Amino acid sequence: MVIVIAGLLVSVLPGYYLTYVRIWQRETGRLGAMQQTDFALERIHNDIRSARGVALSSDGTYLTLTMPLRAYDSSLDRVVNVLDASGCLADGDHIHYYYVQDPDGTGSTGGAIYRKVNPAGGTEGAPRIMTHQIYPSLNPRGSGGGAAAPIFAYDGTLHIITVTATAAEPKPSSTTFAPTQTEPKCRRCGADLIRVPTTENPAGEIQCPQCGTDVQPTAEIVTYQSRFMLRNL
Repeated sequence: MVIVIAGLLVSVLPGYYLTYVRIWQRETGRLGAMQQTDFALERIHNDIRSARGVALSSDGTYLTLTMPLRAYDSSLDRVVNVLDASGCLADGDHIHYYYVQDPDGTGSTGGAIYRKVNPAGGTEGAPRIMTHQIYPSLNPRGSGGGAAAPIFAYDGTLHIITVTATAAEPKPSSTTFAPTQTEPKCRRCGADLIRVPTTENPAGEIQCPQCGTDVQPTAEIVTYQSRFMLRNL
């Protein structure tokens, strides 16, 4: 009986362990890429909803939001927005969102989005990473198959900010104990993935420059695109 039980343990437990390793690899990637991007978009949305001004870099990688100045009003016993001499909202904190490619210096083609706050009349805050494994080169193409959509774009007529972020979530390696590939590449040939406009999909679909549509990505690639309206102009 002891020998039978021992044999079962030896044969069954490794199966559970191998399954656990694969699940751990998959869930680690999910927590690192997609959920962070979800949280980042929610935070950006909350900041835009309160902002009274916006500025963008020409390449769409740097967004600055100007928040209303707020101060305590003793007559109302609460914090309120401060108005300037003309009755408009006064400028307060500046919140910066910006993209940095390969922040770790590993040669990655992707990067991270950071958030930094410059308080009105205060000390500049330290940048905090919001999400990583972001690949702007894989963003959808513009009309006519042009350049990839920028991370941040602003329509001054409609006062709408568009945020586009393509996140790559690593898939578990085909070999249980092999390291998970963190870059979005073709598993067949190892080439970097690209987005190619097609007749059916002018915004482009993920392909391999060598294998074409017969691509086996090493990562799940998801593009988030959200539009937020400025309400306090």
